[in-house]
Amino acid sequence: MFIIKGFMLLVLLFGHIGLVSADYAEAMRHYERQEYRQALQVFGEAAKSGDADAQYMLGRLHEAGSGTPQDFVQAHQWYNLSAARGHRHAAEARDALTSRMTAGQIADAQQAARVWKPEETPPPQAAPLSRPDIETLSDRQGIAEIQRELNRLGYDAGPVDGAMGRRTRNAIREYQADVDVKQDGYPTTGLLRRLRQTEKEAVPEDSPPPRIASPRVALQDDFSDGDYRRNPAWTILSGDFEVDDNGLRSIVETQRASDRDSRRLSTDRPEEIGLAMLELILDQTGSVRRDEVPIAVEPARIFVNAPVDNAFRLELQLASRQQPGSLEVGLFQGNRPNGTGYRLVYSPGSRPGLSLVRLISGSVEVIARQEGQLELEDGRFHSIIWTRDGNGEMQVHVDDRRLLRVRDTGLRDPFQGVVMVNQGGDYTLGRVRLQDR
Repeated sequence: MFIIKGFMLLVLLFGHIGLVSADYAEAMRHYERQEYRQALQVFGEAAKSGDADAQYMLGRLHEAGSGTPQDFVQAHQWYNLSAARGHRHAAEARDALTSRMTAGQIADAQQAARVWKPEETPPPQAAPLSRPDIETLSDRQGIAEIQRELNRLGYDAGPVDGAMGRRTRNAIREYQADVDVKQDGYPTTGLLRRLRQTEKEAVPEDSPPPRIASPRVALQDDFSDGDYRRNPAWTILSGDFEVDDNGLRSIVETQRASDRDSRRLSTDRPEEIGLAMLELILDQTGSVRRDEVPIAVEPARIFVNAPVDNAFRLELQLASRQQPGSLEVGLFQGNRPNGTGYRLVYSPGSRPGLSLVRLISGSVEVIARQEGQLELEDGRFHSIIWTRDGNGEMQVHVDDRRLLRVRDTGLRDPFQGVVMVNQGGDYTLGRVRLQDR
C-alpha cells in the first residue's frame, strides 16, 4: 500500500506541515471563489518552500492567465518543479503545455526550473488547520470536504462545490486504488476520515514513481498521406474538399442573403441551420443587417467519426485566405453530423469574429461570443485550442489568446465525431487532434 503525494515529500524534507497546509487551504478558498489574484499570491508563498501542490496550481494560473498575464514559460517551470516533487498531474499538464510552446520558450522554462531553489524558512508556530466536525456536515458539505481533501492530495476532484460528478467519483476511485481498498467511488464519512489522516502517512522509500496515464487520443490527422478518405476516413456530405501540400482545403463562393429565396428552417436542410446560426450571431450584435449576411452558394461539409468523452481537448491548425464568409467546426452526438452538438463559428471581418453555438434538435443557441473582430487572413496557419472539462467549462484559445470562456451543461453525453462546414471562404485545415481530458 502506498500514497503517491508530493505533499508528503514536503513533510519528510522540510518538516513544517502546519503552515504549508494552512497556506494551501487558504489559497484554494480564494481559487474556488475565483479570486485569482489573491490565490496567486498565497500559492506563491507556499510554492517558495517547495510545496508541490502550490507549484502545480501556480502552473494552472499562469497557463490560463487567471489573476496574471498568461505566461507559458512560468507555467511550464512550475509544472516541472511540481512534477519533480511527485505531483500526480503535473507532468501530464507540463507535457500538454509543451506542444503549445516554441523551442525557445521550452528552453527558458527548463533553465528557470534548473536554477530554482526553495527558500529556507524557520519552523513555524502556526496552529494546525481547523476542519469542520464530520458528524455535523450535511451530505453536500461532506462531498465538498471530500473534494477539498482529494484536491489537497493531488487527486483531481474538480471544483469544491458539493456536487457528485464524474471527476469526483474518478478521483475517489484513484485514491481507493492507491490505498488498496474497494474501488466503489462512494463519498462516505469513512472515506473523509481516511483522507484527513493521509497526511500522517509517509511515502515508502521503495515506492515506484507515479504512473501518469496519457489522455486517449480519439483523432489525429495532418493529411500528410494525401488522402482524407483513410487513416482516418473523412466523409464528404456536400461540396468539395481536396488535400494539397498544406492540408485539407475547401473553397466556397458566397452571395448575400437577399439574393436567396426565403426558406423555412428545417433540420432536414443543414444549410438552413448554418444560415440561421450565422444570422443569429450577427443579429444579436446588431453589427450586420440580415440582408448583408454572406451565404454560401453551396456549403461544403465533411465529418469524421472519432468517439470522445464529454470532456475533451480539440486542437486545430487553420488557415483562412479570404473574406467574407464563415467556417464552422464542431463536435456532434449520435449518428447525425448536422444534429446535436457544439459548433465553433469563425466569421472573418464580422463582429463577433468567433462564437460558440449549441445545437439541439434543430434549435440554435449562441452560448458565448468574442468581443470584437477576428481576422486570420494573413497567409499563416493559426492555432485554435478548444477544451471542455467535466463540469462543462469550455475555453477557446486562438494563438495562445483566450477568446471564449463559458460553462454550459446542456450536452452531457459523449461525442461521436468532428464536423467542419465551410459556409463561404477559402480554408485549409492543416492539422487536427482530439483527445479525452
